[in-house]
Amino acid sequence: MPLPPRTRPTILLVDDCSDQRDLYEIVLSADFTILTASRGAEAIAVAQLYHPDVIVLDIDMPEMDGFETCRRLKADPATAAIPVVMLTAHDHSHNAGRAVGALTVLQKPCSEILLAEAIAVAIIASAR
Repeated sequence: MPLPPRTRPTILLVDDCSDQRDLYEIVLSADFTILTASRGAEAIAVAQLYHPDVIVLDIDMPEMDGFETCRRLKADPATAAIPVVMLTAHDHSHNAGRAVGALTVLQKPCSEILLAEAIAVAIIASAR
């Protein structure tokens, strides 16, 4: 059975910290349909199943960090075109995030306005 057409962009939020994930979900849910995952492997499965418009991906996660998660998403033809916005608490991660295919890397804590702007830019960029 095909999925119903989307009326709002869908964002996949990936963060092992439930408080951080919940905060961003509350803030972004006014404008976006939100999917969540707490681990890299779960994020890949959700992305393959639902094809979100943008993935917001924390870098520092156990088991599979955000870099490896992004590498795997970009290596899979089913998810390669989904723009990824990475979040990090470490300054040195910006170039490494772009090297694995992230569109942008934002410093945590990130304001909801800056995150929403990065998501909008990602949606516009992927529409080209």
